[in-house]
Amino acid sequence: MATVLLDQGLIDEIRRIERATGRDVLSGFVRELEGNLAGFGAAFSDCVARGDAAGAVRAAHTLKGICHQLGAQALGDVFGDIERSAKAGDYAEAKRRFDGSAGLIAQSLEALKQA
Repeated sequence: MATVLLDQGLIDEIRRIERATGRDVLSGFVRELEGNLAGFGAAFSDCVARGDAAGAVRAAHTLKGICHQLGAQALGDVFGDIERSAKAGDYAEAKRRFDGSAGLIAQSLEALKQA
C-alpha cells in the first residue's frame, strides 16, 4: 500500500480560502512549517535533556497537527509516531524516527510547494 504524501482535499480547501480572500496562504504556512521542522530536533533534544517529557510530547504533537492541517499526511503520521514514542518515554526511538524522516520531510515540503 502506497503512503499518501499529501491530502489533496485539504490542499484544495486551502486554495479555496486563498481565492476567497485574495491572499497567498499556503506558501506562508509552508515557510512556517519549514522553520518548525528545522528547529524540531534541537527543541526535542532540549526538552529531553531538561527532563521535560510533556514538552517533548507537545513538540511532536504540534508538528503532527500542523502537518495534518496543511495536508502533509505522511509527515503528520511520522510525527504521530514520534509523539507516541515520546509518550512511552522511548526518546531514543523518537529521535531515530525523526532522523530517519529526512527524506520524507524533503519530499513533503517540495510537494507542498508544488501543490
